[in-house]
Amino acid sequence: MESFWRGVDRLWLQLASVKLTLVVLVSLLLLSIPGTLILQVNISNVDPGMQYDYDFWKLGKTLQLFTAYHSSWYVGLMVLLSLNLIACSVERWPQMWKLASAKPVAWARATFENQPKNFQLEWKENLTKEAALKTYLDRVKLGGGNPKVVEDGPENFQIFFQKGQWSRIANYLVHTSLLVIFGGAIISALYGFEGAANIPAGAAVDTFLIFSEGRMSGLKPAPGGLVNEKLLGFRLQAEEFKVDFYEKFPGRPKDFVSKLNVIRNSKVLASDTIRVNDPMSFEKYVFYQASYGRLGDFDVKFRYLPKDQIGYEPKFGRGQLGETLNFDHKGRQATTLVAVSAQLQIQNLGPGVLFQELVDGKASGKPFWVLQNYPEFDFARESHFGIIVDDVKELLFTGLQIGYDPGAPIYWLGCFGMLLGTFYALFVTHRKFQLRYDRGQVNFAGTIHRMPSGFENQVKVWAHKIRGRKEEHGQS
Repeated sequence: MESFWRGVDRLWLQLASVKLTLVVLVSLLLLSIPGTLILQVNISNVDPGMQYDYDFWKLGKTLQLFTAYHSSWYVGLMVLLSLNLIACSVERWPQMWKLASAKPVAWARATFENQPKNFQLEWKENLTKEAALKTYLDRVKLGGGNPKVVEDGPENFQIFFQKGQWSRIANYLVHTSLLVIFGGAIISALYGFEGAANIPAGAAVDTFLIFSEGRMSGLKPAPGGLVNEKLLGFRLQAEEFKVDFYEKFPGRPKDFVSKLNVIRNSKVLASDTIRVNDPMSFEKYVFYQASYGRLGDFDVKFRYLPKDQIGYEPKFGRGQLGETLNFDHKGRQATTLVAVSAQLQIQNLGPGVLFQELVDGKASGKPFWVLQNYPEFDFARESHFGIIVDDVKELLFTGLQIGYDPGAPIYWLGCFGMLLGTFYALFVTHRKFQLRYDRGQVNFAGTIHRMPSGFENQVKVWAHKIRGRKEEHGQS
């Protein structure tokens, strides 16, 4: 049993080693290289097997190279780093806490004399001991210090105060914050998920494709769907989708916006408009505007005008490409039209639609283009009717990223703690000040545990405050 505990002690010391910290950090750096250079399974849902030959793909699957940041070896290193942080913190805590919370004691005269000359000052005081003690205590408090009387004799006293006391243990806040971030990552890995859905404008879906999923996410597979297709538990409708393009760069989107409705049992439970960096939340789902795409179809609005009828009474038509529309024509057989193609820009003349007339379901005559901005062109065509195009709208789908990250609040808490701890550890130092009064002779000295540059001015500033003189140098 004794040998067992000796082994535990040795293991603990190894876990608390700074050398182990360096080894783990270097290993994480080296083993992150595959995650940078090798195609990963991510939101693009590209199968790495299509990019590499079979032998490399098989090796990559075995070594988890295509899921590097979720691999067992990467997670194992993060766990080892967490244990190392805990062990280092526990091992060094007693000493750091002792330094930070040490009870102040009175100094001997020799201790004052042994301090660096530029960190000590002496002066004569005409006040009595009682008056000097009260005055000095008030002035230290007024300056922002918290003085403590560590010696109080008949004709002498000593006052102690300090600044930045807890900077000695600020690194523990950094360590704890890292562990909090790791904990948030574990929660997200277990309960979170990430996927996507493409929804045509005006349509709705009740499933989405999952790209990463925690074992305890609770998502249900879609019956008869793809392997990675999951049920939403409601219908998600893209009621409207708009894309704005830059004027000078027509093919470059300036902004794309989706109006989403969450529908369950024929009731709209939630509705919101989303755009990039402005998502919508419902229950545990968060919907992000991620992309958009073209369906290769158009919605066309136009007017059919018979030329041989007085008044040219228009008949309105609306349909998508390939959809047949019938128009009654007085004294003639009904005209059947189908829009077979459309373009938003035809040789800088604006939008246009290619129509085909049908007779008994077969093409009759040649197809003809009708330009939205030049309706008079079609009336020059030899035909008993003319077409005026009112609107040509390209049909698009909105690309949504759907996710749930329950560890996000924990990440933010950990990041805030890291920033606070790092700032405190780097820019705040533990400074101690000791003042001794003995029969009118005053000795004042300061100590600092690191970054002594500029501390001489701080000692002088505090001395001027205590003496009741105007500050001359530095800051407290």
